[in-house]
Amino acid sequence: MKQTATLWSLLLTLLMTVTIGTAQEPVMSRLQAAPAGTSLRAGETLPGFGYADRYVEEISYLGIGQTGLYLSCYILLPEVGANKIERISFPAAKADKEAYVLVLSEDGKTTLYNQKCAIVKGDNQIALSTPFATEAGKRYLVGFATKAVGKSEKDAFVIPFDGTVEIDDALYAAAGTEPYPTASSTNETFSFLRVKGAGFGSACIFVSLKDESKLQNLGYLTAADGNFIMVTKDEKRPTKISLRNIGMNDITSFELTYQFGTGEVKTLSQTLTTALASSKTGEYTFEIPAEAEGMGTVHFAVAKVNGQKNAFADNRVDLPFKVGDFSAMIDRETVILERFTSEQCGNCPGADRYVKADIDKMKAAGLRVSYIMYHSGFKKDFLTMPESEKLYRYFFSDKGSFAPAMSINRTYLPKEGALVQHAAGYDPNEWTTKMKNDKQGVKIERIDQTISDGTLEAVVSGVALKNCFDPEDLYLTVIVTEDNIPARYQAGAGKGYKHQAVPRLFLTAPTGNKLKVEADGTFSVTLKGALKSTWDGSQCNVVAIVHPSITQPDRASRAVHTAETAPLGFGLANELVAPAEAPVVTAEDGYLRILGRVDAFELYDMSGALVTTTVGTRLLPGTYIIRIFSDLRVYTSKVIVR
Repeated sequence: MKQTATLWSLLLTLLMTVTIGTAQEPVMSRLQAAPAGTSLRAGETLPGFGYADRYVEEISYLGIGQTGLYLSCYILLPEVGANKIERISFPAAKADKEAYVLVLSEDGKTTLYNQKCAIVKGDNQIALSTPFATEAGKRYLVGFATKAVGKSEKDAFVIPFDGTVEIDDALYAAAGTEPYPTASSTNETFSFLRVKGAGFGSACIFVSLKDESKLQNLGYLTAADGNFIMVTKDEKRPTKISLRNIGMNDITSFELTYQFGTGEVKTLSQTLTTALASSKTGEYTFEIPAEAEGMGTVHFAVAKVNGQKNAFADNRVDLPFKVGDFSAMIDRETVILERFTSEQCGNCPGADRYVKADIDKMKAAGLRVSYIMYHSGFKKDFLTMPESEKLYRYFFSDKGSFAPAMSINRTYLPKEGALVQHAAGYDPNEWTTKMKNDKQGVKIERIDQTISDGTLEAVVSGVALKNCFDPEDLYLTVIVTEDNIPARYQAGAGKGYKHQAVPRLFLTAPTGNKLKVEADGTFSVTLKGALKSTWDGSQCNVVAIVHPSITQPDRASRAVHTAETAPLGFGLANELVAPAEAPVVTAEDGYLRILGRVDAFELYDMSGALVTTTVGTRLLPGTYIIRIFSDLRVYTSKVIVR
């Protein structure tokens, strides 16, 4: 189950009743799960307009561990002109003889209509004794309040959410000693709760209007997934958008608009071969050209549905863009998987198979895969490090953390609003293709190591190509990890379970040290740290990650440039290669001659000593090793001077 933050910090913690299987666990021990059962009679749906899945068979309910309080929930009605609200419908898990149906102002501060009513267990359709007249140009919160709250997980919880797609306009809930706001309300008498990001889905409330013509064709853009970071102008990028049909008619066509920064708004039309039914979500992929050089945000919206103006045309989903000349970037060679776990997470061992499938598939495709498993974010155990505790929060949404959670290359996931999702959510084929089609602008070439008197000195060096990274936003994180650590009390696993890729030592700050790149594109950083004798050095690795700042507000700009792993005590270096595209090296009269694109080179003698970095050096006869830096690639070969 997903974690949610404390929803009412002064009084309450919400408890969610879940009816769908999931391997995610909350971070707070007070959150518990209890079966809710079916709350709608078989085959029935609730009439009217709503954001929730009207065909959902089981409902997720919210409750609080206190009695004597009212709980309420609402949806934000679209602008429906001069109209009348005639009925409010919703499911309930528990009867209440003194509940209320409510209409509040859009800001939730003013009660415009309240009607006492009795609710039953199951579906409720409450007709307003006096239909509420709406004004053109205004929006209203519509919902209900009940005092039938339980005090333990054995009681039914009463505020219904569909447990599927979260829509901003259907994530309102409140609690207090009074059922609705008044002029004298305080935080104790009436206070809105934070529901967004908790994973509850949308509130199951439906509104029937006298004139429902404006509610026939409505589309709600819930997410956009595309990468416009470091792309060239006019390069087309596949962008997947998720569209929710919250209207009453099937969607057969829609118009998607996109805008780079404050540039021209462009429109793409989509005709659906299979109609999108009411309260269902569809995913559609568009090829979007990068239309403006520079940095900013590209805005997506759905302007029309079935040829009619969409009432939610102003509902935007934004993605960052950085467009320029990045043609010298190389195809992605490396990927890093970062996972969050705890010995108290009984579902975490079950996620191992998903991680293994991802790693195996990516390695088979020729990618070098690094792996780190942080014991943080859910609950602490004997392997939790303070540095991991400082780091994990930047992977998750603002609403909290859960386990097991995993990130691939710190890639932003719009649907999650975070860099992580459950490990099972990554399809190995899809993500291997995604990574293989990606580019990288930085390459780690060496992780040289020396160990003396229990102190590790690691020198991480590599190259970065001009214009393929932001010199003011480039960081290096280096972590020593250990494999095959016997578990002590791992929930959900039998005896003999072992932890893999556990951080033991951070050689940098947990969020990384700022990395300086020289004028020729090279970098080299020397780091030191104390090793413990209790660690098994043969099971340890040094993982180096080059990345933008993970603390920056824009989560979509946190993706990793590159990551490499070297066994503890052994260096990482390129093998001797001489592909056809490599520069050709010869020696004439003791001087080097290099034909081809060369950014820089290093010449070493056979003892490993650096001899020269310039072609102007007269060389003595002998055998040398040359390392040539060219377009972010490093070519290593032997040179014989006669």
